[in-house]
Amino acid sequence: MTTNFWDEDGNFDYEAHFEAGEREKATATAVRIGYPGMTDVFYRFGLYGSNVSDEVFTPELLAAMDRWQVLLEKAEVTEDDIDRKILEREHETIDRAIHDMIGD
Repeated sequence: MTTNFWDEDGNFDYEAHFEAGEREKATATAVRIGYPGMTDVFYRFGLYGSNVSDEVFTPELLAAMDRWQVLLEKAEVTEDDIDRKILEREHETIDRAIHDMIGD
């Protein structure tokens, strides 16, 4: 898939170009690790590219990353405000736990 990084004024969007490259790296890492559906999580936590070794991806970290994605997806589609807030709080807790696991 080719992306056009030029806006209607003929200016090149360097930020979008850079982000697309980073997302490609996140996708490649997610596929390499065996979790192709979790590209957004790999990208969110900066766990991609050649500077991240496979040893970083412990079963505990991968389970937490999976839970993070599931909670985010559920919160986005939940219509009940109270249920959504509960999911968002749990999501934030998992987010902090992942940051602790990766030393971020």
